[in-house]
Amino acid sequence: MIPITNSSMNNLTIPLSYCFLDRLNFFFNHIYLLLLTVIGSIGNTFVIIIFCQRAFRTKIGSINSNMSVYPFLFYMAISDTMYLIILFCLWLSNYINVLHRPVICQLTLYLTYVCNFINAYYTIAFTAQRLFAVINPFRVSHVLSWYRSRFLSLSIIIFACLIYSYLPFLIGIVNGKCFSRPEFRWINKYMDIIDSIIVFLIPYIIIITMNTIILISLRRMKHDQHEFLFRTHSHLNRRRELIRRNASRKITKLLLTISTSYLIICAPYASIHTWRLLNNRQQNKNSQLIKQLEHYALFIYHISFAMNFYIYIVLDSKFRRELKRFFIKSKQNFYQCSRQKKFVENDNQLELVDNNSTTTVGYTFQGNLQNVNHNHNLMRNSCCCHIHL
Repeated sequence: MIPITNSSMNNLTIPLSYCFLDRLNFFFNHIYLLLLTVIGSIGNTFVIIIFCQRAFRTKIGSINSNMSVYPFLFYMAISDTMYLIILFCLWLSNYINVLHRPVICQLTLYLTYVCNFINAYYTIAFTAQRLFAVINPFRVSHVLSWYRSRFLSLSIIIFACLIYSYLPFLIGIVNGKCFSRPEFRWINKYMDIIDSIIVFLIPYIIIITMNTIILISLRRMKHDQHEFLFRTHSHLNRRRELIRRNASRKITKLLLTISTSYLIICAPYASIHTWRLLNNRQQNKNSQLIKQLEHYALFIYHISFAMNFYIYIVLDSKFRRELKRFFIKSKQNFYQCSRQKKFVENDNQLELVDNNSTTTVGYTFQGNLQNVNHNHNLMRNSCCCHIHL
C-alpha cells in the first residue's frame, strides 16, 4: 500500500475541488440560467396576459380597495421579463458574443440596474399599501385606487430610469469585455456602494418593519373582529363586511408571501455584495472565496425575477380562475379557427370539383357536337354521291 501523507492528500483535494467547481460553474452557466429564463419568462408572460385582460380589470375595479396593488404586480412582471431576457442573452454569450458589444453592453447593464430598483421599490410600494389597508381599513376605498397605483408605479419607473442615467457613461468594452472604464472605475466603486444601500439595505429595513407591523395588526384584528362585527353591524352589513375582510386577508397573505420570499431569496447576495463593497480595500486570502460566494448567491438572486407567477398560482384563487378561463377561451378559439380552416379547405375542394366537372361536361358536349357534325357531313357527302350517280 502507498502511504497517504498530508501532502498527497492536498494534491488530491486541490484537483477534486477544481473539478467540482468546474462542474458547478457549468451547471449554473449552461443549464440553470437557461431553465430559469425559460420557466420564469413563461410564467411572467401569463401574468402579463391575465392582468391585461379587460374582464380582469373590470372585476378588480369593482372591488377597488383590495385590488389596487395589481398595477405594481403587472409592471413588475414586465420588468422581470426584461431582466430574464438579459439573462438569456447572458446564457447565449457562452456560445456567441451577444453582450460584449458597444451599445448593447451599456444598454443591458443599464436595464439590469433599473429592473433591480423596480423590483425592490415595487415590493415596498405594495407592502405599504397593504399596511395602510390593515391599519386603516375604512379609508382604503377613498385613498387607494387602481389609477393612483398605476401613476405611482409609472413614477417609480421614470425615477429609476433617471437615477441610473449616469451608468452608460461609466461602462464600455475593456479588453473585449463589458466592464467599467479605467478612468471612471473609482467613481463606479462609490456608485455601486450607493446602489447597494438604495436597492438592498433601505428596502430590507422598510419591508421587514412593515411586514412586522402587518402581522401584529392582523393578529389583533383576528381577536377583535368577531366582537366588533356583532356590535356595530346588521346581519346584511355584517355579511358584506366579512366578505370584504376575507378578501383583504387573502390579498394580504399573498403580498406578505411575495415580499417575504423576496427578502429570503435576495438576502445571501445582498449581504455578501454589500459586505464586499464596504470592505473592498482589505485584500486578504478570503477575498477570492467571497467573490465566488457572491457569484453563486447572484444566481440565487435571479430567482426573485421568476417566482411570482408560481406564488399567484398557489395563493391567488382569482388569478387561478382567470388563468383557467384564459386557457378555455384559447382552446375554444383554436378549435373554432381549425373548424373554419377545414370549412375553407372543403369549400375550395368543392369549387375545384365543380370546376373540373364543368370542364368535363364542356369537353364532352364539344366532342358530341363534333361527332354530330362529322356524321352530318358524311351523310351529306353520301347523299351527294348518290345524286351524282
